[in-house]
Amino acid sequence: MTTSTTTGEHHPHASVAPWLGVLFVMLFSLNTLGGWVRVSGSGIAIPQWPLINGSLLPPMDDAGWQGVYDDWRRHQAVLRERVAEGTLAPGNLGRTPADLREFSSMFLTEYSHRLLAALAGVAMAGCLTIVLRHRDLRRRIGAPMMAAGALVLVQAAVGGFLIDQGTNTHWLFLHQGNAGLIMACVLWSLLRLIDGGSHIRPAGRRRLHACTAIAVAATWFQLLLGALVAGSKHSAAVIKEFPTMLGGSYFPPLWEDGRTVSWNLLDNAWLHQWIHRWFAWVLVLSLIATYIVAARSTIGPRLRLALQVSATFIAIQVILGIANVLVGGTPIALVLPLAHQFMGMCLFTSLVLALYDVRHERPQPSAVMDDVRIRERVSEQRA
Repeated sequence: MTTSTTTGEHHPHASVAPWLGVLFVMLFSLNTLGGWVRVSGSGIAIPQWPLINGSLLPPMDDAGWQGVYDDWRRHQAVLRERVAEGTLAPGNLGRTPADLREFSSMFLTEYSHRLLAALAGVAMAGCLTIVLRHRDLRRRIGAPMMAAGALVLVQAAVGGFLIDQGTNTHWLFLHQGNAGLIMACVLWSLLRLIDGGSHIRPAGRRRLHACTAIAVAATWFQLLLGALVAGSKHSAAVIKEFPTMLGGSYFPPLWEDGRTVSWNLLDNAWLHQWIHRWFAWVLVLSLIATYIVAARSTIGPRLRLALQVSATFIAIQVILGIANVLVGGTPIALVLPLAHQFMGMCLFTSLVLALYDVRHERPQPSAVMDDVRIRERVSEQRA
């Protein structure tokens, strides 16, 4: 009787945990695919969704492809009128294909992104339904999963807005930032399920907790700045000078007086790239502070591994960032921003895992005893 009860009690956890893992992988893949949609200029290749000329599937014959191509050109004509009126920037038009074959490639790129987004939405709905049906799951992961579900609805609304308004590059940072929050909520839920231990914060980690939380927030904000840079670069060349810009000045003119406040905040490439590059140093310093505090603390193996992995990711990010500046305007420039975004999300998720372990992972008893013995020896030597 006891065995049966125990099995039934843990069955909801065992059933939903693998699906949360699948959902996290889907979200990470979706974010990467979304980056390729952006750099390839395919964001508004499908002005209709989810029905495309009355079907849920892409065209299957030449007539169908010609039909969706004509729909795209009509939508582009409307957007060009808005560009002429000054209500949209030219970057909102995306890439102009040379022929129907190139358009079909853009179409399938965007179709894959939206299809994976729909599947991820279904997976999220299924996981959330299971969580809400079981009291213990609601207690353990109800809050982060409900937050993730709400953010998915926001993401769908933002995606629809971007389609209707063209690629609307200056609003893409909302899409990127919201995607990071969704992934963080799902990862946090998954960690709580597979943890199986106490959720009481270990003592003596206040400084480490503060440093790690700041590093997570700084990484997320840097992802937003990167998305703003990606959007504003559609209307300006990559600025290859750094740390000085415009003839050796550390503080070039970053605000155009003849433009509106919203334009300067959302479309000013000089402002975005200057802030993004300097804030990268803030992120690096916050990570260094985290590593120093962690080295002086007693931590478990998983937390140590998460911090070591994040150090590798930030090193790769620095290299990719420099390469992005140096090779801007070359064919490889399409690949580097995508790799930069991918590695940024890897860094972000590794720090979310580290933050969770700072709050919940207890170090191994042997590690604690070793630390106590070391402190006792130091005290004896001082005495």
